Amino acid sequence: MQGFQAHERAMSILVRQIFSRQLQPGDKLPPERQLARDIHVDRVALRIALKHLELMNVLTIRQGDGAYVRDYMKGASIDFLRMLFLQTDEPNDEWLVDPYIVDEIWEFWVFFLPEMLKLAAPKITPRDIKAMIDIFDEELANLHDKKYLIDLELKSQEAIAEVGNNMVVILITHTCRPLRKKMIEIFYSSLGDEQIRKHVEIKKELMLSYMTSQDMQTLINQYREILNSHRASLRKLIFKDEAKELNTQN
Repeated sequence: MQGFQAHERAMSILVRQIFSRQLQPGDKLPPERQLARDIHVDRVALRIALKHLELMNVLTIRQGDGAYVRDYMKGASIDFLRMLFLQTDEPNDEWLVDPYIVDEIWEFWVFFLPEMLKLAAPKITPRDIKAMIDIFDEELANLHDKKYLIDLELKSQEAIAEVGNNMVVILITHTCRPLRKKMIEIFYSSLGDEQIRKHVEIKKELMLSYMTSQDMQTLINQYREILNSHRASLRKLIFKDEAKELNTQN
C-alpha cells in the first residue's frame, strides 16, 4: 500500500477484515497496543483509523471499554466501499475476484449507468456526443491495449456523469471508480479483440443515434439490455468453477 498514510493503511486492513467477516458484527477489537502491533502502525495512527471507521458507522467506540464491530450492511457509509475497493492491483486479494462480489458490482452498474444516461440525455449537446465518439474511436484504434481501453471506458463513464451535472451522481461516480475499474478489468479480460470491437461499435452506434432519435428512453433501454447481456455472459464465466464444484459434490 505504497503512498498511503499509516492511518489509511490501518483503515484498509480493518475494512477488509470486517468485509470478509474475519471480524464479525459484535466482535471486540484487540487492545490498542496489540492491534497496532498486529497491523504494523503506531498507536496514534491506529486511533485516527478507528475514529474514521467510527464515523463510517463500521465501529462503535466505547470509552473505557474498547471498539466493537458493527454490521456494515446495516449502517456503513459509502466511504466503506471507497476504502474496500481503493486497492485494486494486488494479486493476492482473493475477494477482488470473488464471483458473488463481481456479480453484485454488475447488478449495481446495470442499474446505475443507464440512469446516468437518462439524467444526461436532456442536457447532452452535439459537442458532447462528438467527445464521446472520439473516445470510442480511440478505443477502436487500441483494441490490443487493454490497460488503455480500461482507462478510456472509465473516461467515457465519467463524461456521462459530467454531462448530467448532478452533484450526487458525480460524487458517487468518483467514489466507486475503483469498483468500476475492477468490473471493467474483469469484463475485458473475458473478451477477445473482436468481441471488444463489437462492444465499442455498439456503444458508438447508440451514441450516434442520439443525434437523430427523439426516443431517448428506447435507446437507454437498449443500452441496459446490452449491459444485462454482458452480465449474463460474465455470470457463466465467473460461476463456472462453483458449478463444477456443486456437480462434483452431487
